[in-house]
Amino acid sequence: MWTILRVSALLAAGVWASAVAVGQPSGRTGGEARAVAEAFGGTLQRLNIGAAAFQHLNNKSGYEIDWSTDGFLTYTDENFLGVFVAPLELPAGAKIYSICAFFYDTAPVGDVTLYLDAVKLADGFQTLPEVVPVIGPLVNDIDTGYGGMCSGAPVYTFRDFVDVDGDGYEEEIVHRLRVQMTETGEGRLAFGGVRVVWYRDVSPPPSTPSFADVPLDHPYFKWIEALQASGITAGCSPENFCPNAPLTRAQMAVFLAKALGLHWPY
Repeated sequence: MWTILRVSALLAAGVWASAVAVGQPSGRTGGEARAVAEAFGGTLQRLNIGAAAFQHLNNKSGYEIDWSTDGFLTYTDENFLGVFVAPLELPAGAKIYSICAFFYDTAPVGDVTLYLDAVKLADGFQTLPEVVPVIGPLVNDIDTGYGGMCSGAPVYTFRDFVDVDGDGYEEEIVHRLRVQMTETGEGRLAFGGVRVVWYRDVSPPPSTPSFADVPLDHPYFKWIEALQASGITAGCSPENFCPNAPLTRAQMAVFLAKALGLHWPY
């Protein structure tokens, strides 16, 4: 029989579709699951962003960008740095496991550098505009043709309201991928795109329990608190969650509909 405890842990961990251990992202050593749109669960997901999605920030004429037959963006200006950016949007709380850039480089004096930036949105009071790199620089300078480079640890938590610069204030931010390509000289310097590997995670638990029957040392404390904080459940009474009580089909319908945001016909 399904109990409220079992369903709560499954919903909070998001493993309905992934069938992985509670709270553990699977497949971190390879074989990442490719989401058709956006999958739920703790499995690693890939988001591929091609070069066509990037905007050239410091280009006024457009003539130094050459789209070659392999679909890579070839940078041909020999006079100044080329900067290309694309927005990155992920669910709040998503963990970025790695970011990889794909390129072609036979230019001895040219290289490709990748960043993930947090861009602060100024509110006119506590916050001034600022671009804060949160991953990078990842620098390629192989000069031997096609290749790729990926970021490593630590994992970055994707949020849109956070103290990203350490000034003691949480700020509204957006994220962007930034690719810099130096002047080429001889050879070819080209950029193909970026792959972002990420997974969902459950938010850290509070320091004070919300329910008297789910104390801090309860094995499912974190996941039950996540359901309470997200508004999926308020417990079986104002004080208790009743973690071992049986779960009816009607209660399960409420849990699932709230968790998945059902139903929007248009």
